[in-house]
Amino acid sequence: MIQRKQTVFLLLAFLLTVVCMCTRVGMITSDGIVVARVYNLWLSNGQGLHSFVVWPMLVVLLLSSLLSIVAVFLYMKRKLQATMCLWNMLLLVIWYLGLAVLPTQNGGELALEWPAVLPAIGIILIFMARKGIIADEKLVRSMDRIR
Repeated sequence: MIQRKQTVFLLLAFLLTVVCMCTRVGMITSDGIVVARVYNLWLSNGQGLHSFVVWPMLVVLLLSSLLSIVAVFLYMKRKLQATMCLWNMLLLVIWYLGLAVLPTQNGGELALEWPAVLPAIGIILIFMARKGIIADEKLVRSMDRIR
């Protein structure tokens, strides 16, 4: 299981989504003044008040990390594993769409910080894992034909 490169890619994608979940993603500014700090669970304004309107972003990252871990242990069911990778990439794209819509709801500009790039790296890693999973499936199918 761990010998496969796909497992390493999926574990790295899991770690990146967990790090992104736990850190600040950006800040919403209006006329150069910080209106709110953006986390995946809440928006924090200057007075320390939290608004939990962004909790779906946390749920999407939780689902994505869960899919990554579950996909690691489905190494015997490669078709299901490849499908889970597709859903995982879709979830991370949805996270970015939610992040793009966020400033328009609050009337400001979003200044992203470095953790906002981690899901993009996760998408790349999951894509590479899926490519390896499909290659393994083709290899197994070709060996079945030879017998």
